[in-house]
Amino acid sequence: METKKIEFNADELVGSVEVFAHHLTDKAKLTLRTATMPLPLPVKSLSPSQVRSIRKKLNVSQPVFAAKLNGAQLR
Repeated sequence: METKKIEFNADELVGSVEVFAHHLTDKAKLTLRTATMPLPLPVKSLSPSQVRSIRKKLNVSQPVFAAKLNGAQLR
């Protein structure tokens, strides 16, 4: 199982708790706009030959590889 490193930001945690506390005491409305999320890092582009190499290392056909890239569940 792969572990994911999580960065701890004390200021962000305190800010989130304060916003939630204000919500609980009816001092502020909690909405989806209240929370911010960092964007994932951009994905590096791969050349066709790199994609082909990865597919061959995985030993899968083009349709299977494409389906897995798109998150399809194969039977």
